[in-house]
Amino acid sequence: MTGGCLMSEPNGNPKGKTLDTTYMHNRLKGDSFPEDWDEFMDEDIRIFFDTLLNETGQKKGEVIRKANLSRTYGYQLMEGRRRGKRDYYLLIALAMSLDLKTTQRMLSVTQSGSLHPLIKRDAAVIFAINHGYDIVETYTFMSTLGLPPLDDGTENE
Repeated sequence: MTGGCLMSEPNGNPKGKTLDTTYMHNRLKGDSFPEDWDEFMDEDIRIFFDTLLNETGQKKGEVIRKANLSRTYGYQLMEGRRRGKRDYYLLIALAMSLDLKTTQRMLSVTQSGSLHPLIKRDAAVIFAINHGYDIVETYTFMSTLGLPPLDDGTENE
């Protein structure tokens, strides 16, 4: 992935309804809270994933299959129609072979909380991402450390 902010234009203005921290900071200085907050964020998730898929040449269906998520739910997550658990987005990041910076950005856009290196489970995921582990390798690695693996929701079905 190239450097720079994935979701903003060079002039700092939002492109459509894209996530732009500076733009939102300016809106939050206004007299009232933005009424379109939820719309703004939902649109960003869809645009974020569409842009990312376009940049990496990957297909949504293939990423969802690799992430071992249910097809319908995976599409809803990547289109911003539903909010998922943080683990689901981490599975998507692993399925897409994202680097750590892009994974952290995705967690921010999806409001899932960033990975923190001082939390052992998060540190294990960071290690897996930094070493290009796929989902199976990450599962095995986390299991050898005695850590709960990333939840794909299959136990709930």
